[in-house]
Amino acid sequence: MSEPARIELHTHVEGALTPSRLRELAARHGLPGLPAACLTADGLAFAFAGFRDFLRLYRDATSCLLTPADYHAVALDLAGMLARDGVVYAEAAVSYGVLLWRGIDPAPIQAALWEAATEAGERLGVTLRFIPDAVRQFGPDAAGRALDAALAGGRARGVVGFGIGGDETALPAAAFAAVCAGARAAGLGVTIHAGETGGPEAVREAVLACGAARIGHGIGAVLGALGDGARAAPPPAAVDGTCALLASRRVFVELCPGSNLATGAVPAAAAHPLRELLARGVPCGLNTDDRALFGLDLRGEYARAAETHGLTAAEAAAMQRAALAAAFAEEPLRQSLAGRLA
Repeated sequence: MSEPARIELHTHVEGALTPSRLRELAARHGLPGLPAACLTADGLAFAFAGFRDFLRLYRDATSCLLTPADYHAVALDLAGMLARDGVVYAEAAVSYGVLLWRGIDPAPIQAALWEAATEAGERLGVTLRFIPDAVRQFGPDAAGRALDAALAGGRARGVVGFGIGGDETALPAAAFAAVCAGARAAGLGVTIHAGETGGPEAVREAVLACGAARIGHGIGAVLGALGDGARAAPPPAAVDGTCALLASRRVFVELCPGSNLATGAVPAAAAHPLRELLARGVPCGLNTDDRALFGLDLRGEYARAAETHGLTAAEAAAMQRAALAAAFAEEPLRQSLAGRLA
């Protein structure tokens, strides 16, 4: 019996950097100390301890991504992983905020990503679209420059959305309200990392102040804010109100259980609030986030959800339909994908 086709809406191009690709690019760019700073002693996996250290790892590991050719190679790596996962459509974030911070023009990077996406579609049957994102801790002015670059790339090169990522404790989502309004006015979907470490108020603010159609992670809506390695239990009324907001507005939550476990955002797989979000009618689906950095695949995420949370095949299929409804894809493509999910 063949597996169902899958959709993934929360995966990062930079997060598809494998240990072998890191070593290759580090050698190419004269960064001999980089592998040892990022990898386990055997060189087979990425090494970090907790959320803050993961942010450090992400910064260090991606410092070897410097040229369009680098991004082209990693995007094709990502496409291969998606194909092996049975993913037929994915929206991959690419950190324009980091590119601009490093003094790299995103335009040739986006052109290279689109070339890779075209090749992936022809050779692997995977449709890739892209979501440039800004880094929250860099502030709204930098986010505005990232949006300008995203609009210059345009749908002609696969840009379908705009995101705010990074450390959500650095600045409130409301600081980016004007930037997100500009993205929406230009026809881009908006997705914001919120509730990964923040609580219900962070998720509400992303929706109410920024008009986010999707929330990255979102677990704080139920679990509360993360501080000193533990979650502060939120008032039940805050959980009720936030989940009701997400459900009534059909704001899709891009759940990343394996990522949350790896970074310590949840203490154990069973602590992830997937089941409660479903019970409250919140549209959501599973994703890998930074699949190569965490050593994850989407097939495994759904299998673990079945084992840990009792996710049924019918519920998994409903998640895929919800993901399609939340995708920022153009309508003809959406209709085509609906046929592949059926």
